Amino acid sequence: MRQEEFLERLRRRPAGRHLPPAESAPDLPAPPADLVRVFAEMATKAGCRVAEGSFDQLRARLKDEVGQAPVLHGAEEEVLRLSEGLDEVDVDDPFAAEWGVALADGGVARTGSMCFVRRQVSPLTATLVPPRIAVLVPDAKIVWDLKDYLASPPKGGSLAVVSGPSRSADIENDLSIGVHGPGDVLVLLWHDEPQQAE
Repeated sequence: MRQEEFLERLRRRPAGRHLPPAESAPDLPAPPADLVRVFAEMATKAGCRVAEGSFDQLRARLKDEVGQAPVLHGAEEEVLRLSEGLDEVDVDDPFAAEWGVALADGGVARTGSMCFVRRQVSPLTATLVPPRIAVLVPDAKIVWDLKDYLASPPKGGSLAVVSGPSRSADIENDLSIGVHGPGDVLVLLWHDEPQQAE
């Protein structure tokens, strides 16, 4: 079939005929009662490591994980407190970082995904460049579905939704981890209410 014939067939086709009727859409399951538990389970299934606890417990866990490795992080109050005492790299040289530390703007329980909105204090570089990242996820910001998150997203620039470590099967159909981003994601699931800086 020539290109012009194909285009003519498209022009004659009634608009919307190829779409299924609205009533055929399946009913989505109702949100479970314990969104935090479901988020932790789904994040683990997506390949993340999940640590839960108070802010101080999570800060101690991060220090144990990072050790003396260089860290790149954003400038949110919570991230600065979490990263206190770690060896930070200059933001002009993000590729020197072995760890990135970031604050999620939200969590999606249904998929175990973390949402990040790019702002001046929270560059997405910390979640994309280092080979390992730690993400602080306040349990109060976990919602059931991406639709729920998008109902009132934080203001800022572009939105990134991260579901586990970077992976690709484009290379000879073999699954490779960490090809286009971090290969190790540590989710720090924060059960405390946000604290004021001292």
